[in-house]
Amino acid sequence: MTRFVSGVTGLIGGIALVVAGSAIDLHAQRGAGAGAGRPATAGVNHGGEQHGRPATPGAQGQAHRPDTTGSATEHGKTTQSTATTGTAGQSRVSQQIAHNTNLASRLQSLFPTGTDLQKESAGFRNLGQFVAAAHVSHNLDIPWTDLKTKMTGDRPESLGKAISELKPAADAKTEAAKAAQEASDDMKNSTPPATSATTTTSTKQ
Repeated sequence: MTRFVSGVTGLIGGIALVVAGSAIDLHAQRGAGAGAGRPATAGVNHGGEQHGRPATPGAQGQAHRPDTTGSATEHGKTTQSTATTGTAGQSRVSQQIAHNTNLASRLQSLFPTGTDLQKESAGFRNLGQFVAAAHVSHNLDIPWTDLKTKMTGDRPESLGKAISELKPAADAKTEAAKAAQEASDDMKNSTPPATSATTTTSTKQ
């Protein structure tokens, strides 16, 4: 009887040990399985994705895109300004001739009688260029229409180049310099004297 009881007790103890061991082994397997299913460097990968991703969508593509709107606007303004400046310069030449009767009288002697000097000055950049050209035409007997076309046409030429093409036998450089000096003298000697305004100062007693 005693042996039977001891055998039953030993059997129960063995079963308990087996059950306990199975429970421990199962718990260990669950823990290992959970660890294997989770990436070890999940935080690093997440950080890498944030580092490689631009802060604002489309910023990288827009950073290298040229702003052509402003350039086109500025270019249009520049072109318009240049054209306006050229027109204003030509208008000033005719106005200067109209207001300076002394210079107009000097220039009239270089052209046929009745020539409209304001009309003939159209197209020249400034008064000095027009006066110098008038002297060249008179000095070298170059037809005025031909000389003016060379200097104010679609492809304007300098006075020296126009002389070399229309009067190859002449020393273009010397003649251009001579005419420039004559033009300078004409404008200097025909400039009306500046009128000084008289200011009356009253003194309080």
